[in-house]
Amino acid sequence: MKIAQFNTFPYGGAATAAKRLHEQLLQRNVESRFYYRLNDKQIQLDDSFRCVDFCKPRSGVLGAIEKRLGRRREKTIHRLYDSHIAGRQSGLETFAMADLPESTVLDWPAIGADLVHLHWMSFFADYESFFKSIPDSVPLVWTLHDMNAFTGGCHYSGGCGRFTNGCGDCPQVENRHASDVSDYSFRTKRRALNGKSIHVITPSQWLGDLAKQSEVWPQGTTFDTLHYGLDLDLFQSVGKQHARQALGISGDKTLIAFGAEDINCQRKGVQHLLPALKKLEDKSAVECLMFGSGALDVSDDLPHIHQLGYVESLERQSLIYSAADIVVVPSLEDNQPQVGLEALACGTPVVGFNAGGIPEYVRPGETGLLAEVGDSADLSKQISWLVAHVDERLEMGARGRKMMEQEFEKNAQSQKQVEFYEQVLSGGFVGMAS
Repeated sequence: MKIAQFNTFPYGGAATAAKRLHEQLLQRNVESRFYYRLNDKQIQLDDSFRCVDFCKPRSGVLGAIEKRLGRRREKTIHRLYDSHIAGRQSGLETFAMADLPESTVLDWPAIGADLVHLHWMSFFADYESFFKSIPDSVPLVWTLHDMNAFTGGCHYSGGCGRFTNGCGDCPQVENRHASDVSDYSFRTKRRALNGKSIHVITPSQWLGDLAKQSEVWPQGTTFDTLHYGLDLDLFQSVGKQHARQALGISGDKTLIAFGAEDINCQRKGVQHLLPALKKLEDKSAVECLMFGSGALDVSDDLPHIHQLGYVESLERQSLIYSAADIVVVPSLEDNQPQVGLEALACGTPVVGFNAGGIPEYVRPGETGLLAEVGDSADLSKQISWLVAHVDERLEMGARGRKMMEQEFEKNAQSQKQVEFYEQVLSGGFVGMAS
């Protein structure tokens, strides 16, 4: 069984999940290769990872014709970008077109996989040229980490349901109208995927339910939920005092942690978390710890905040979760944020908004507490309750660790993934349970 995994970056949330799976497959003696396109941070990788090489344009008469058509197409793409995307206000979620200015034709004979496993593909693939270069006989497994694969460009729709019937008039672009960039991209995706054998995997049932509603998928597409798998030997409690000393945090105050790839991303909810922290019943009893790209402008009416910046090391992340008494996941819309999963693996309860896939693992009174989406006062109330109830939060943390062992352990999840591949390749696919 030869598997080709594709993800735009070798770093970030989706890449972390994809790399964990890839490494587990190698340990199971499955021939897996991980292809990425962009490595701006120059992450060091072993020989099973490759920066993808796309085919060069053809020469001769056919090449000249393709080049002329390509220039015309490139002008259309730049016009759509300039009209609808370039002027978007800052702080909005990423919007990714299905069309790229350049062709992304794979050298398929060199890849020669039995099965292609796609992950986060924005800015990686020009849909029409990329999918055309994969033979229709090769099955595609696609793990969705957000909504982009089945929308006209948004990664999270913010409650918009236009993706169910083709997009257009998109609320996330400039100069919106019925034939805007979202309509163009949606039609490109539907055309590029037509005739493909696609098996969609979503880590959360929430995302799966949304994916099924989109018209982008070809007839016969299947949908299944398969949770992320975590290394529970790496993500486990290392002792609170030891972790705090290693991070240079002294004192015995209740420590509240928050982390995200970009802590200023509006969807991740820091604009609701900061007011919630201001409203805590006893701010003098707590300190906060935040990690991720970006920095916060903090005010005097907030508890003291330790800002650690971007944390690449998984060992250091485990220290952060172990040092914390509570981890907050205030996302307004999210698939299955791994910060919460990693925290629970380290025995730390989670407070989050009742949004997206978060309530599938933050189970009120069992592994943490939930607040009404976007309600800073309610978020503050739930955090304050856990600050005041030490025994209960310790019990929730212990139950969270047990849940992770039962439902998210990496070996069990990678075994399910291998069984998924085998069913797909056998032609007798009947679906999987999460």
